Amino acid sequence: MSEKEAIDCEEGSSSSDRTKKEEALLCSAKLHIEEIRTQKFSIGKNQSFPLTQDLHFAVTNLSKQLYQKDSNFLMELILNADENEYRADVEPTLEFVMTQKDITGTGAPATLLVFNNEVGFSRENMDSICGMGHSTKKDKRQQSLIGERGSGFKSVFLVSSQPHIISNGYCVRFLEEPDQDCGIGYIVPHWVSGEPSLSSILDVYGLCNVLPTTTIVLPLKPEKVEAVRVQLSQLRPEILLFLSKLKQVHVRRCDPEATDDFSRFCKTSGTEQMELYKATSRVVQLSVKQRKGDSEELCKYYLWEEAFPVKPANRVGIRMNVQKWVITLAFPSRERMGKATSSVGIFACLPTEMVTNFPFLIQADFILNASRDCILLDNVWNLGILECIPSLFVDAFQSHSLHSSVDEPFEYLPAQASPIPEFNKVKESIRTRLQSLVIVPCQILEGTLSFVLPQDAVRVLPKFRDLVIGIRAKGNVLSGSSSSLLRKVLHPTLDLEKYNAVLKFLDVKCADDHWYTKCVQGLCNPTEDEMVIADSIISLLECIKFLMSSSLDDPLVRDFIKSIGKSRFLKTLNDYKTPEECVLFDPAWESILNQTDTPTIDVNFYGTEIFQYKNQLRDIGVKVDPLSVCSLLSGILTKLANQPHSCYTPDTTFITRIYSFLNKFHWRPEAPDESQFQVWIPDPPPGGWIMPQQCVLHVNHVRKYLFSSFFWLDELYAEELLPLFSSAFGVAENPSIHHYLKLWETWASSENLQVTLVECCSFWEYVIDNWNPKVEETLRQKLTKLPATKSTAEEIYLINRTEVFLADDLQLKKTFLSYDEAPLFVWFPTSNCLSSVPPRRLYAIYESLGVRKVSKSFVCKPHTILLLEELDKIDAQDGLIGRGLIKLILGFLAGPEVNMPLKERHNAACSLIKLSVYKLERPNQVIYRLMPSASTTVDVKKVKLVTWKKISHRLLIDNSGYRNGKSDPEFVTAFADELAQGLLVQARHYAAALSKLIQWGFMFDFNEKEVDFWLMRENLELPMEDKEFLSAAFLSSTELVRGKRASMETEESGPSTAMPSCKKLRQ
Repeated sequence: MSEKEAIDCEEGSSSSDRTKKEEALLCSAKLHIEEIRTQKFSIGKNQSFPLTQDLHFAVTNLSKQLYQKDSNFLMELILNADENEYRADVEPTLEFVMTQKDITGTGAPATLLVFNNEVGFSRENMDSICGMGHSTKKDKRQQSLIGERGSGFKSVFLVSSQPHIISNGYCVRFLEEPDQDCGIGYIVPHWVSGEPSLSSILDVYGLCNVLPTTTIVLPLKPEKVEAVRVQLSQLRPEILLFLSKLKQVHVRRCDPEATDDFSRFCKTSGTEQMELYKATSRVVQLSVKQRKGDSEELCKYYLWEEAFPVKPANRVGIRMNVQKWVITLAFPSRERMGKATSSVGIFACLPTEMVTNFPFLIQADFILNASRDCILLDNVWNLGILECIPSLFVDAFQSHSLHSSVDEPFEYLPAQASPIPEFNKVKESIRTRLQSLVIVPCQILEGTLSFVLPQDAVRVLPKFRDLVIGIRAKGNVLSGSSSSLLRKVLHPTLDLEKYNAVLKFLDVKCADDHWYTKCVQGLCNPTEDEMVIADSIISLLECIKFLMSSSLDDPLVRDFIKSIGKSRFLKTLNDYKTPEECVLFDPAWESILNQTDTPTIDVNFYGTEIFQYKNQLRDIGVKVDPLSVCSLLSGILTKLANQPHSCYTPDTTFITRIYSFLNKFHWRPEAPDESQFQVWIPDPPPGGWIMPQQCVLHVNHVRKYLFSSFFWLDELYAEELLPLFSSAFGVAENPSIHHYLKLWETWASSENLQVTLVECCSFWEYVIDNWNPKVEETLRQKLTKLPATKSTAEEIYLINRTEVFLADDLQLKKTFLSYDEAPLFVWFPTSNCLSSVPPRRLYAIYESLGVRKVSKSFVCKPHTILLLEELDKIDAQDGLIGRGLIKLILGFLAGPEVNMPLKERHNAACSLIKLSVYKLERPNQVIYRLMPSASTTVDVKKVKLVTWKKISHRLLIDNSGYRNGKSDPEFVTAFADELAQGLLVQARHYAAALSKLIQWGFMFDFNEKEVDFWLMRENLELPMEDKEFLSAAFLSSTELVRGKRASMETEESGPSTAMPSCKKLRQ
């Protein structure tokens, strides 16, 4: 609109300098608006419009349903601009200018002005805006959603309540609120004769004195200002990509503080060209300039477009008459522009918000949801379009338009998974189609470019390419087998880490060890051994020397060298062998080893020049160092040992030379395992291989007869070779504990289960001399039988360790010696035996092996039943229990070792004082029992001289013992033991000491003076409480016995408590 037209709109009158055409245009526009208001909305008429309220609600609801997001109004304005008509001499441009000025006088905090250099509004355009569902674009564009609903302009009401339109003489505004005259909002036009003024618009536009033909002024709602600013800042250059007319979009702010807030998007299209009969390809260049003074950022897009017939099953609604889908794929030639960093991949003229993770863009006539942010994935129309994309992509991939370089087409493969399941189906369909096409470029040497199926191509390590080039540079000719493999090596520009996902997508595999080995064999090996000439091998070694000097630590080079080591191409004195089987024989070894003893490389064939490549031969596996030769020789020994003896008889001198070489260079197995090595025993002829455990280096001549089944190597080999057998083969220098145990097992398995005295002494002499924790543990685990003897016989039997006892109590041993059916006690050397087996050491060894002690293993059971009339109570004056005895016992119990509490001491003393003493006229017999095993019981009868019956407070004593008194030491001992063990049931380890103290007191009749002396000698002092207890218990120095019981019951003669472990017994 010209300036004069705007002034007329403001003043409503003609001026002399306005042309007749402009006046006619202005008047026609005003008349048209008046016509719409009068005829369509009945404004100014006396009659009311009957559907006024319904129409307003319909418009309001439609706008709310269609445009649920604020950003929709921008998309609709851009689409409308792209569908507008333009003169041929202009470049279609859309400009958004935002200002904080209220140029409409509506009180808006900010205003958005939209400028478009189209031809301007027509009557049809205005009629469409003033109606519902009457788009002027429906008939012009069947293949897009634009104009489908006829309400695109209504989206501006999302951000503005009073949008203004100034174009071709029209100067109108629309109100969101219902019109006062007709009660309808949104679509009722109001002529504007005041603000905005031409000067205020020019002040905002600011570029020139002539405004674009169409200006839309949107005074923004307060709550929408920030949202509009954000939406404008988020516009991307790619909005232009699939538009048909619009070439530029400008976004800027017209405020002093935002002079740099500026963006300009431009699109330049290349020449369209037909690549296939059904496809069109073109190049579109987008540019963006984000600040004034900045240089433009450019990005080219290759567009590939095809038309597909619409299937009947995919037709829907308004598209029922559409005959074809036009689908376009856009491939960015570089990383998408800084203003297009989002992963949006779906366009319906303008971008949606759908992220596909595909490296290309998809444009089609998709049916969108109401907010235009995503396509409807359950719509058969859209699903039909998606089914066409794999075919379209493959056509574009195979065309030459994408092939600016070998690898560039592969950048567009959809290798990443899509967050949308329907697009993952598209991705898998593309993969399936591509895997059946010969599309993967392969090249390892220049001039050998070829294409293969994805599954036939192989990826190789980068250094392998250098390796092949190096071998080729050294003059090696590639054989047919290696050439066929190398033709399938992936092109180097594609075999990069950044293409890992793409190559995995195509199922391109990496070369494995087998592939490398096969290829290397083709590089290095001729098809026939006879064709291997010396010069070729020297050339190969020279090539290896070059590679190792330049790539010493490269894993691929090492793998390559390893592969060569498995190829049979080196000539030895006998035949051709692999490098790993060969030896570069050092002349210095000839004094020890013959060249024919090993697979020696034929130096006469290759010449002495081959020694210059010692390091390279070592690298491919040839044995050039003494230790590596030792490993090979040890393998030869192992093979010889595993051969059937009937097939081959080894040469002893040959084996001795090998042993000499191994010993000379101190060879040791890398992983010692005695079971894999055997020792050659040449004597007696014809010799044989023996396990190291059956050999020893030396044997004491005294014990040599014991080991007649073993082999003594000091009698078979020279002294200087013996260290080899010990250090490398594990041969014992002398018989070990294992050798002795093997002998012991042999003796134990004999028919009579006996061992001679000399054999037994020899065994235990070795054990004692070599005793240590390891020997102890070995005996615990493996020595199951021990030597044992009967009462009188001198024979030594080997009995199960659990069935014999250790005689720690000689009285008990004497008691059980009457049992002569089987040995019960372990053997000990007598005085006339070898002095090198000390009994005390042997006793300790038996203990450590867990042999049961007889004192802790026997059980005492009563045998004699005593009747009441057989018991004779002793007169109190003749009592054994008096003040001296009690004093002696109290002193011991209060001593520092026992330290029995006061109350327990006095209770113990009272238990003695209350005893009634009875003598027995006939012996009181008990049974002593041992159980060597669960099925064997040994019972022996014995007379018990003293028995303490605690429950009935009686002390029963043998009459003969009582009569003899202290002159009978056995009775004295029995008396002292019974009392001591009865008093110290909970502390039996002190019973022996108390028993000895009581025995001493018995010998002095428990005289108090002697008792006091002995207590002092033993550093025992009677506490004051014990003295007071004694004074109260004994009224005078007379030996009174208290607490005698008057009655007597018939009872068994055995003790009421278990027999203590240290009890001394009488036969």
